Amino acid sequence: MRVRYTPEALNDLQEMSDYISNVLYHPQAAARIKKSILDSCSRLKDHPFMGPSVQEKTGCATDLRYLVCEKHLAFYRVEHDYISIARIINGRQDYLRLLFRDIGK
Repeated sequence: MRVRYTPEALNDLQEMSDYISNVLYHPQAAARIKKSILDSCSRLKDHPFMGPSVQEKTGCATDLRYLVCEKHLAFYRVEHDYISIARIINGRQDYLRLLFRDIGK
């Protein structure tokens, strides 16, 4: 299977990298973390169901699964012939609110 990144996931990855590089002044850490996240996501090619189901963990109706990558969570869907990385969110953020903006409204 192939791994594809949505524009949102690519934006998440870029924002994370920019923050670590430019705000925390640690470009080496940004590069290392970005590589680690991409390497973790690439393992989904051979094991697409290795990440737990978001629905089973939270009760929210969704087909998303997630993978822990460093201190980040990569949320993805297993499509017919590829894996779609939907978002990459820092695990300390309220990722349910970010994923499901309409919850609680």
